[in-house]
Amino acid sequence: MSTLYMMFGYPGAGKTTASRIISELTGAVRLSSDQYRADKYINPTFSAQEHAEVYSGLDNLCRQLLTQGKDVIYDANLNRLLHRQEKYEICKETGAIPLLIWVQVPKEVARTRATEKGAGDPHRPFGNLDGTTFDRLATEIEAPKENEPFMAINGTKITASYIQTLLQL
Repeated sequence: MSTLYMMFGYPGAGKTTASRIISELTGAVRLSSDQYRADKYINPTFSAQEHAEVYSGLDNLCRQLLTQGKDVIYDANLNRLLHRQEKYEICKETGAIPLLIWVQVPKEVARTRATEKGAGDPHRPFGNLDGTTFDRLATEIEAPKENEPFMAINGTKITASYIQTLLQL
C-alpha cells in the first residue's frame, strides 16, 4: 500500500529539507510545488489561476503515482485544512495511507529562514519571501484536527538519522 507524505509547517520550517531526506530514505517520489511552478512558468505570477494550475497538475501526478503503487511526498503549502482534505480524498481514491508531516520551528526561526536565507539556495527557486507574504502564509496555518494522522518533526534537528528514527525505518 502506498503512502502519501504531506508536508506541513511555516515557510522556512524545513519542509523541503525534510521531504528530500524522506525521499532518499524511502524512495518516495517528491512532488514540489516550487519546482513544478519553476519548470512550468518562465515568469511565474503566483496568481490564483496559476496557483490552481500548479496544484491541479501536482494532484494529477500524485494520483497517478499512488495508483501505480508508489509512495509520494507532497512538498507544497498544505497549511489549510481544505487543501489537506483534497489530498485525503486522493488517498481514498487510490487506497494510499496519508501521513501529515508537521515540521515545527518557532515562528521567528521560520521567518528568518524564509525571508533572509533563501537567496542563492538551489532548493528555493524563488529566493527569499517578503515579510508580508510570510505573515500571510503563517496566519493561514490550520493545526491538524483530531482525525488527521500526523508526525511532528523538529525543524531545527533535521538530519537523515533523526528522520529515519522518527519514521522507524
